[in-house]
Amino acid sequence: MEFYDSLDKNKLLTFYVMRVQSAVLRLLLMSSLVIAQDSLNVPADTTKPNPVFPKNGYVTIASDSAGLDIYIDGMLAGQVPIKEPIPLSAGKHVITYLQPDYLNLLEYYYTGAKREEFVNKAVQTVYIVPNETINVVLWWRPYEEQLKQRKTIIWIKSLVGVSILTVMLTLNFSG
Repeated sequence: MEFYDSLDKNKLLTFYVMRVQSAVLRLLLMSSLVIAQDSLNVPADTTKPNPVFPKNGYVTIASDSAGLDIYIDGMLAGQVPIKEPIPLSAGKHVITYLQPDYLNLLEYYYTGAKREEFVNKAVQTVYIVPNETINVVLWWRPYEEQLKQRKTIIWIKSLVGVSILTVMLTLNFSG
């Protein structure tokens, strides 16, 4: 929860609204998929044998910190350490410990190099090949250090602002 402390109230409110919108969208998507599957009650053609091709590859995920939530393509996959390789369909996948809504906030409020600074080691895009295992390492500690530095800077700016305001009020009421 430490990185949420660095966001101001407006950004935090935007973050929560985006989370609710994301949950509603997922619910609508899942319900439409269930309806679509129910409407396709077509019997399978059993006259031709279907060749079996492996369509899944695997990913192992490690991190420099234990207990981080891991998200694959925006869905929670577990917490590190994850002992078993995770099966994934062949193709491109995004693996991170940042919540998808927080990534959206970073994209909304930061651009270019500033955004890359935040997500450089927190997000990995991998291409899964059938029957292959990809190893992914996510680094939390550098990100945690950046957040602590930002929190310190915000605290110092607030302290300077309060000090200036106090001096101005003191001079205003004393003269």
